[in-house]
Amino acid sequence: MTAMTDNRAQTAEAAKRLRRQRQVFDGMRTIFNYVLLVTILLIVVVPLMWAIAASFTPNEQVFRYVFPFSWRALLPSDPTLDAYMNLFRLRDFGRAIINTLALSLGTVAIGLLISAMAGFAFAKFEFRGKNALFVIVLITFMIPVEVIIIPLYILMRDWGWINTWHGLFIPGIANGLVIFMFRQFFADIPQEILDAARVDGASWLRILFQLIIPISLPAMISGSLVLFLGTWNSFFWPLVVAPAPEFRVVQVAVSLAVESRQTIWNELMAGAILAAIVPVLLVFPFQRYYVRSIASTGIK
Repeated sequence: MTAMTDNRAQTAEAAKRLRRQRQVFDGMRTIFNYVLLVTILLIVVVPLMWAIAASFTPNEQVFRYVFPFSWRALLPSDPTLDAYMNLFRLRDFGRAIINTLALSLGTVAIGLLISAMAGFAFAKFEFRGKNALFVIVLITFMIPVEVIIIPLYILMRDWGWINTWHGLFIPGIANGLVIFMFRQFFADIPQEILDAARVDGASWLRILFQLIIPISLPAMISGSLVLFLGTWNSFFWPLVVAPAPEFRVVQVAVSLAVESRQTIWNELMAGAILAAIVPVLLVFPFQRYYVRSIASTGIK
């Protein structure tokens, strides 16, 4: 009897010791997680804070407190709006913003139409070569534009599209990633709904635009974000195909702060911040739709 009591006591003591060890381990893991998150936050936020401060600092003082680094680098030295004023007065940044907005919105409007129709065809139609064509679509968004920039430029030159709006616009309206997203989203829609609409005499275009598109809000928003952000952030292709000032876009305008003999750092930071405002304002309100659409493309 005494042995059994001793065994129970030892078991209870071991259980208490195990619980204490587990609590200590959980506490250390929580502390480690918070330290890791704070470190990542500082890595992301500190450069952003410095860029904002640098945009309000005279160019000759931008690196004054950076080497060695001091917290004063995160505050503007002799605050001034000269960098922002020079962007609009000397760099014609306002026109670049208008050009990029027009180009991005046009790409979204036409690109969504083309991508939705292509995605619907891949999801619901059966035709010869369907799988091979879909593989080609997948390959298109895996290949960076730099790989095809030379033949694409030669094509634009032969067509006389250098320094034209259609040279900027047309190569970007068909996006393989957006077609893939639409195809995956439309594939989840029950075929019975389409069959019922066909029995009622609806055409395929009417089914797409009056039945499928209205229930595809996550895919539409996600596709719009991909097309808009891709166009808004494009630099290399606009620089190559439309270098004329009247066709200049935001990212090219930002790069003008890097001159042949010097870099105007405060203007570079100011331009980068202004260029980032529109994407941030778009992504935050609609990110839940984007995440939902991306998640649905993987559930197959």
